[in-house]
Amino acid sequence: MKIEVVQTVEEIRHEQVAGRTVIVIDVLKAGSTIVTALDLGFASVLPVETIGQAQLLRKTPNVIFAGERHGKKISEFTYSNSPTELCTHKQPGQQLVLTTTDGTIAISKAARAAHLLIGCFLNAYACIEEALRRQLDITLYCAGTRQAFALEDGLAAGLMIEHARTLLPCVRICDLGIALAASYTHLASSLPDLLLETATGRRIAQQQGTADVLYCARLNTTSIVPMLQDKNLIAATISSLN
Repeated sequence: MKIEVVQTVEEIRHEQVAGRTVIVIDVLKAGSTIVTALDLGFASVLPVETIGQAQLLRKTPNVIFAGERHGKKISEFTYSNSPTELCTHKQPGQQLVLTTTDGTIAISKAARAAHLLIGCFLNAYACIEEALRRQLDITLYCAGTRQAFALEDGLAAGLMIEHARTLLPCVRICDLGIALAASYTHLASSLPDLLLETATGRRIAQQQGTADVLYCARLNTTSIVPMLQDKNLIAATISSLN
C-alpha cells in the first residue's frame, strides 16, 4: 500500500483517483465544516461547485444552505463556510448544501475515486484509519487556497502520514509526503497559533474569522469520517465497506 500527496485542487490526475481511496483535505475551512456538520447531527452534506447549483435546491424541504466565495458569506444562505456558525444549529437530521471556493471543487474532481473521504485536523486519526481499512492505495488531496498550496492542508496530511506509519510501518510514502510528515513533527508544538500565520489563516482572521481558525486547529476531536455516497457526504460506518 502507498500514500501519495497532491498539493492543490488543480493538480489532481486521473491515476491519482481511479481505484484509490482519496482523502480531500481542506482545513480552512470546507473539510472542517463538513466534519462538524455531520458531528452535529446533519444527516448529510451535499457539496456543489456553484451557487447556481445550490439555488436549484432552494425549495427542497429540510435543507440548510452554507457557503462562501473568497471568504465572504453568500448573502442568501443561512451560514457561511464556518464550523463555528454551524455549532449554533439546533435541528439535527437536516441536509446541508455547501459550496465553497476550493473545497467543494476538489471533492467534485475526485468524485470517481473508489472511496472518497473528507479529512482535516478535527478527524485526522479517524480519517486515515478509515482509509487504511479499505486496503487500497491512498491519495491525500490537499484543496489548497486560490489554486496555491495551503500549509495547513499539508500539515494535516503530514499528521495523517505519521499516524499511518505508526499503524502500518510498511506503508510506502511519496517524497512530498515524507517532507510533510517531517514538517508536521517539527511544527506541531506551534499549533494552533501557526494556523493564524498561514496565508489562509491570516486572511480569515482579517475577516473576523479568528474563532474559526482556532476551531479548525483542534486535533482529533471527533471520529466522524465523511464519505461520498451518491453525491452526498455521510458518516462512514463499518457496513460501508460491504
